Amino acid sequence: MDGSAAQRSFTAVLRDAVRVRDCLALAAVPVLVAAVFLLPMETRRALAFAYHDPTAGSAYAAHFVHFRVEHLAANVLAYVLLAGFGYVLAALAGYRRLFAATAVTFLIAFPPVLSALNLTVPRRAIGYGLSGVNMAFAGLLGVVVVAYASQRVDHRIRVRHAPGVFFGALAITAVVALPSNTVSLAVAAAGVVVASAYFVSAALAWRTQSRRTPNSGSAFLPDVSSGWFDGGLLGSVLFFGYPFVGFPARGAVGGTQVNLYVHLLGFCLGFIVPYVAVSMGLFDADAGVADSGRGAGDSMR
Repeated sequence: MDGSAAQRSFTAVLRDAVRVRDCLALAAVPVLVAAVFLLPMETRRALAFAYHDPTAGSAYAAHFVHFRVEHLAANVLAYVLLAGFGYVLAALAGYRRLFAATAVTFLIAFPPVLSALNLTVPRRAIGYGLSGVNMAFAGLLGVVVVAYASQRVDHRIRVRHAPGVFFGALAITAVVALPSNTVSLAVAAAGVVVASAYFVSAALAWRTQSRRTPNSGSAFLPDVSSGWFDGGLLGSVLFFGYPFVGFPARGAVGGTQVNLYVHLLGFCLGFIVPYVAVSMGLFDADAGVADSGRGAGDSMR
């Protein structure tokens, strides 16, 4: 870690990065789903999305409807972990605007989009619950973890490396969610191959950069005692570990069939939307963010 990074501790930067108004805005979602849960059962059933009789209103509202306390608690906990940790990493990396714009998109545009895409699989059932939106935040976490690593851990990391972690998570998802057969193994293998290609490409780029600046190699080594490395590690564990929760092997929890299709859609779109936005240059790290952390940063691209 360089001199500028040593000036302020991880906890000091964290206190400055996390804003009360942002936390209150994020807390509005659990308050909303709790309020909907208090509605009469008949009202909640009317708000659920019936695939055989869809309405525009239920296409949006269904994502905030729950019928059991256990389902509500699980989704609220998942939201707090995914959205909360994603916000912290994005704020520390200087990508608060990216997180805000993406979160608004997830909460406003994604519910009807996910419901509409569900209609491609005809069935006589109803859909409800926050899990599809939660999976979008899980996908976003794959982008902000890389953004955080770039700004706070190792500046050789770029946003173009993010698909590597995404396809790695997809490989895990294929093994966890799909029946053990040739198809699931092929999907998992493809995910591993693509992820490996990104990691090899990144390693080659890092080696080339180290050769160009042979005396600065130590500047890229993460300071595991400062807290910055721990933040990235925890984010990575959450990102790669959540597929085991979001894609249960049995496909059913508590007698309710889990909609693995909408979970996969939410996860993929949740990664693709912010990744494309950053790759196109719509969002860059806030000016001067590196002055309070690991060192002089540059564009993620």
